Amino acid sequence: MKGVFRRSSATGGGRLGTYLPGAALLWRYERAHFRHDALAALAVALVTIPSAFAYADLAKCAPAAGLYAAVAGMVVFALFTSSRHIIVGPDAAIALLVGAAIGPLAGADPGKAAMLAAVLALLTAGVLLLMARLRLGIAADFLSSPAMLGFMNGAAIVIVGSQIGRFSGIRLEEDSTLLRLWEWATRLDETHAHTLLVGLACSAVLALCRWKVRQVPGAVAVFLLAMIAGRLVDFPALGVPVLGAVDLHLADAVWPGLRITDATPLFTAAIGIALLVFSEGVVLGRSVATKHGYAIDPDRELIAFGAANVAAGLLGSFAVGSSQTRSLLNAGAGGRTQMVSFLAAALIAVFIFLLAPWLATIPSAAIAAILVFTGVTLVDPRVYPRMWRLHGFSMVVAAATTLGVLALGVLPGILLGVVLSLLGVLAEIVRPQDALLGRVEGSTAMHDIGDDDAAETIPGLVVYRFYGPLIFANVRFFIERIERFIAQEQDPVRQVILDARAIPSIDITAAEQLREYVARLRSRGIEFVVLKAHLPLRETLAALTTARALDRYEHFGQLHDAVAAFESSSRSAGS
Repeated sequence: MKGVFRRSSATGGGRLGTYLPGAALLWRYERAHFRHDALAALAVALVTIPSAFAYADLAKCAPAAGLYAAVAGMVVFALFTSSRHIIVGPDAAIALLVGAAIGPLAGADPGKAAMLAAVLALLTAGVLLLMARLRLGIAADFLSSPAMLGFMNGAAIVIVGSQIGRFSGIRLEEDSTLLRLWEWATRLDETHAHTLLVGLACSAVLALCRWKVRQVPGAVAVFLLAMIAGRLVDFPALGVPVLGAVDLHLADAVWPGLRITDATPLFTAAIGIALLVFSEGVVLGRSVATKHGYAIDPDRELIAFGAANVAAGLLGSFAVGSSQTRSLLNAGAGGRTQMVSFLAAALIAVFIFLLAPWLATIPSAAIAAILVFTGVTLVDPRVYPRMWRLHGFSMVVAAATTLGVLALGVLPGILLGVVLSLLGVLAEIVRPQDALLGRVEGSTAMHDIGDDDAAETIPGLVVYRFYGPLIFANVRFFIERIERFIAQEQDPVRQVILDARAIPSIDITAAEQLREYVARLRSRGIEFVVLKAHLPLRETLAALTTARALDRYEHFGQLHDAVAAFESSSRSAGS
């Protein structure tokens, strides 16, 4: 892999590689990589075509919009990205968000849907590029793992609900996922037998490829078999709907005449989609890059994702993001550079023009089967009990996000997950972990009393450890905890030792209140000693004239040495 981006003496080579890594690759591409990249591109192209059709439907857009999103996304992203393996294009979760945002505004007007989808893609690009300009790569962390897992489970069920009618040949009327699934369950007697048979046959092929013939992508197998079946069987005569002629011309965009209040969902959706695009892309990009021995730049990826969405929007398509399936397929098939994206885009264009008549006769139930199977396999109920065992609140965030996506909608569900995640972080800061330390008989090491039943406190001494920054929001909790530990000691407390190694910083409000509290302790005859304080903490305390609290045991290297000195002082005072 070394040498793919060798420095070139050609004019502008270094600068080109800095701003457009993909263009630099074309400038000095190594032909030795071509065979590997071409084979990977063929696999990626074959998987992308059915995905583009399926996800365009989720986004409430024409099939052609999915193809344009795939081609534009791959080409432009490859020009800007620092990743050699990420494939960008239509994605199930992102398409679902797009559909949820534009569906209520567009109604059944394809022209309005095309315009709204394009505007949303450009808004998403604007958010991504603004984040890049402000170097906000860290913003991806706002979507915590529990929120992401909860969203993916909810989104998977929404995908199933959106396609279950086409899968079984029942025309469903409800828009809400839960109501739609209930409607389907109550109308099972209306199932169209031939349509259901096609859906089940395609699902069987997908399952076979997933669990038995893993080297064959299931979507590709279903797509090819459905094309062949469509030429051999007259599905419309059997009452089974087909895709029909694939019109590569997008619907004429019609400005929907939005009011400011109506446009608010688009701006909200753009922020949510941008966070999802970037967070998923960076996690996937980092994992693939680490496996193949290189690194990616998160801020560079923000620019790449933003540019890809600009291209999708200008072509009248919808927002795009990284595809885990196609990216991992690319890496597994031996792809080595961004050239895979360029070649795959060209192959998709060739396939579409050459196979247009074959695409027209594909039964719609085959595309529905791909989406339903994808949704079913994405649902992972095991994450909830696993999270409950590890961290109860994380399970609450995941479950609430899933329920929010199903009951409130995709975008409100994501926002609910983000808010709960931030509340969890705030709760950890306001009520952080702490420990009363004691000693096991015969040992000098200090242990958390709550973790070690054999550990006992030292008479007359409270040793306290606080895990987190000391700020205005938790200083009262800090003082109350120390007072509680003082009160529960049988012997009068003469000294409080704060083990401050886990306190990274202190703000001015907390420092002022700590100074006042230390003064009150001294008036009660209790000395307050701080050990293992980091430099920022020492400097702030010193500036507020509480440095005396640090001086007494500053020379002690270990906590147990300070405890030993206290015991020695107590014995001397007693004698």
